[in-house]
Amino acid sequence: MKKLFSLCMICLFAVSAMAQRAAVMEFKAGVGISQADVDGLSGIFTTYFRPSGYTMIERTQIDRIIDEQQFQRSSLTESQMVRIGELLNLSKIVIGDVNIVMGQYNVDVRVINVESGTIAATEGATFAGSSYREGMKNLATKLASQIAIGAGPTVSAQPSANPQPRTTPYVIYGYLKVFPNDLGTFDAEPRQVISRLNESQQFGYGSWRLPTNEELALMRANNLIGSGNYMTRENKKGIVRLVTDKEKGVVVTVPAGYVDLGLSSGTYWKETNESGFYNYDNAVSKFGDKLPTKEQLEELKNECEWTWTGNGYKVIGSNGESIMLPAAGYRDCSGGVGRVGAVGGYWSSTPYDLDLARSLYFDSSGVDMYSDYRCYGLSVRLVQ
Repeated sequence: MKKLFSLCMICLFAVSAMAQRAAVMEFKAGVGISQADVDGLSGIFTTYFRPSGYTMIERTQIDRIIDEQQFQRSSLTESQMVRIGELLNLSKIVIGDVNIVMGQYNVDVRVINVESGTIAATEGATFAGSSYREGMKNLATKLASQIAIGAGPTVSAQPSANPQPRTTPYVIYGYLKVFPNDLGTFDAEPRQVISRLNESQQFGYGSWRLPTNEELALMRANNLIGSGNYMTRENKKGIVRLVTDKEKGVVVTVPAGYVDLGLSSGTYWKETNESGFYNYDNAVSKFGDKLPTKEQLEELKNECEWTWTGNGYKVIGSNGESIMLPAAGYRDCSGGVGRVGAVGGYWSSTPYDLDLARSLYFDSSGVDMYSDYRCYGLSVRLVQ
């Protein structure tokens, strides 16, 4: 009987321990911040949110339930989040909202009891953009202490590539400065975060950016980063570690007549079209490397907001700056001009084959990339 009683107590303890499961849901973007940047902040919060007595559930399990229930990730309601918690047998879920007010992050987080739907704990924080990582860490630690129930199973955070805090950038090969720590894991380039670091001249530099693939390889060769998936200019998903090849205090100025749209590549677009139409060979011959590549046109298409104005598109960058691309029509191979005010065609410098070259085409229904005959006359917009 004693053995049976002991076995029952062990089973009861095991069931009780298993019941203490929690998860951090995706935080919601509010005023002045994109969802991509908020995803990075909630990722940092998740790394440091380790309340005693809870097993933290991985994000992949939450994503699986969202897919199974056919919920919309971008518009999850609180009741749907609670339902996810029920299906995953969670005791608590953590939800939060992030806003930027007067240049500062305002983060409000609360813990919900899944069984009752009531609030178990709340915490908030306000901090400057340059200290967002420390701010999220402190917030996670405070909230975790409110719901801690003693020692219990937890999932360890992944070890940092730089376990000791560092207050100065690394310098490799005498020219490449490497940000002293990771900024977090993001599903898209955190342009607003990078912009704020540059505005505040973090560590004396105002030119922090994503590394290229080659620069990332140099960082790995010098043991400055781990083996995780890092974001680069060519790969816009993963852990973010910034670099700069400029000197301290350098401010990159936009050339006269061009507009900085906050694009990932750093490309500046000219404010106005070149006059008239050009066939592909004439455009390449006359403008050379000032003619955008296919990749630069695709970046403009994918990273900006396009608003039809009735005779063209207003193209708005992530930083709020914009250019107008008029629907100037086109000239066909026989010299006839058509569809002025209805369509726009813009050459890239990228050929397709002997007869075709890559171009951007739009009308009131949308924007896409095409391969047009080289003899066509299209509009030209230059870049730097």
